[in-house]
Amino acid sequence: MSISSAASLCRSLFTCDPKLEPLAHALRSLVNKLLLFRGGAIILAATLAALAPCRAEVPVAGTQAALAGAWHFDATRSTELSPWLTYELTVTVTGDQVTIARRLGSGRRGFSDTMTVNTVRPSTVQPSTVIPVSMWPDNRHLGATIGGDQTKRVRAEWLDAGRILRLTTDLVLATQQGDRAVNILSDYKVSANGAQLTLTELRSTRNRPVVYVFNRSTAAKQ
Repeated sequence: MSISSAASLCRSLFTCDPKLEPLAHALRSLVNKLLLFRGGAIILAATLAALAPCRAEVPVAGTQAALAGAWHFDATRSTELSPWLTYELTVTVTGDQVTIARRLGSGRRGFSDTMTVNTVRPSTVQPSTVIPVSMWPDNRHLGATIGGDQTKRVRAEWLDAGRILRLTTDLVLATQQGDRAVNILSDYKVSANGAQLTLTELRSTRNRPVVYVFNRSTAAKQ
């Protein structure tokens, strides 16, 4: 094993968390010493193999585990949330299932809902999850309410090696002009440092995307 290969392995094990940098520095020093004498590469390989499971215990920004946690709405960097003022988002990732709980508020008024969806594996076909909808909370001042059979059909999939969770939602809204089918494409993407979540929604009823930015409130959980 060359020094460059060992260094690469070292970086892959520990650069996911800045707090582990002192340990990474110590390991790099050990790498250099071990490779100076015969048999050092074998010892090094065994050491890295033993440490590999530790890497999996740290949620890495840009992976599925990084999305899990509680998130607080940043109004200064987001599309207007009217008629709401606050937006709390909690995401739980358990295997192929993702649970998204949201809580909206404005003074004494509030709304909360929770949905659990099954993510689609690559090269597979999975039906959408049918979720009951008691109320359409988005842009209520525009006069649109939930219509049709008062459900939404949601299909979830991980994109870009788990860096983005994409939800494709189909529902029917009741408007003054009658029922209208609506499609919403929602992308949840966590920043490289894991501290910020950007939710971008493309709605068939709007020409411009809706962008909601959240800051992490709690540590990520696997």
